[in-house]
Amino acid sequence: MKATINTFTSLSWEAELALSYRTADDLVREGLIGAHEKTAYEPLLAKYRFLLPRYYAQLIDRNDPLCPIRKQAIPSLKELKKQASFVPDPLADFEHRPQSKLTHRYSNRVLLHLTSNCSMYCRFCFRKSLLNEHRADFFGGEITEALIYLSEHTEIEEVIFSGGDPFLANGDQLFAVLDKLNQMDHIERIRFHTRVPATFPIRVTEDFASELVRGDKPVIVVNHFNHPKELTDAAAEALYLLRTEGIVLLNQSVLLAGVNDSSDVLAELSRELMMTGTLPYYLHHPDRSAGTGHFDLSMERGVAIWKEMKTKLPGYLVPRYVVDVVGQPYKSDVETLAPKL
Repeated sequence: MKATINTFTSLSWEAELALSYRTADDLVREGLIGAHEKTAYEPLLAKYRFLLPRYYAQLIDRNDPLCPIRKQAIPSLKELKKQASFVPDPLADFEHRPQSKLTHRYSNRVLLHLTSNCSMYCRFCFRKSLLNEHRADFFGGEITEALIYLSEHTEIEEVIFSGGDPFLANGDQLFAVLDKLNQMDHIERIRFHTRVPATFPIRVTEDFASELVRGDKPVIVVNHFNHPKELTDAAAEALYLLRTEGIVLLNQSVLLAGVNDSSDVLAELSRELMMTGTLPYYLHHPDRSAGTGHFDLSMERGVAIWKEMKTKLPGYLVPRYVVDVVGQPYKSDVETLAPKL
């Protein structure tokens, strides 16, 4: 895919983000829900935050109620359905929180959470509850304690900036933290997990991309594209700007019922990603987070889709199909688990 100049808006990314849709009234005004549905949606939006950038909204096929972009972005009343096996903290993040803003689940890698902000609140998010009713508990505190912890724990080789979305963090704070990390000799790599190139690519400017590479440590950006329709020219341009700074580009997707549960769709996504210089990395089985049950599918079905995908692609374009299992020191391959379920 050829990257072209992003002409979606002439506004700054901050001004454009401020114009995002956030309320039931916005959804009605934009024709994304009917006026008669507004009352039913208000308690849903009070429970789970909603933010939809105008950029991503334009990708929705307004004539298709099953549009995969719509399903990821527009709240569904199904989110209020309670299911016993879907819990607020499916990965036990709170149990692996040694300091404010840190999750230390794997021995030599740590997650650093600078912000609870996202460019879009995806409806399938596994941190759905942590970004809402547990927001202050999970994202609160000062960064100082986290930096001290990182400096003292020399077994940590990699710091992963994770969600919220690190590309929506305060720039001055982000770059100051990067400078601190680059001074720690035991940290070998810096990684970012972001959905911004997919949902809000205008955030990625030449200056921003260059600032991410502030030292001599390798920088990896793990993007999050779930569907080929998200790989627009604007998205490709954002990826191009990151790639030209020498940043390694990977992608992780979540296998979502009704969105991308098709080997044809996933194979097309892998091909399109490769055209942008982005290597498919993980295909995640969905975590059982409260409010996301309508995206769930069985592991057996997931393995069947993944195996079909393997017949359509060279091996380097087939992502690992994985699931997070609480207590495991690494991600588990779904293929090895499905027969046991």
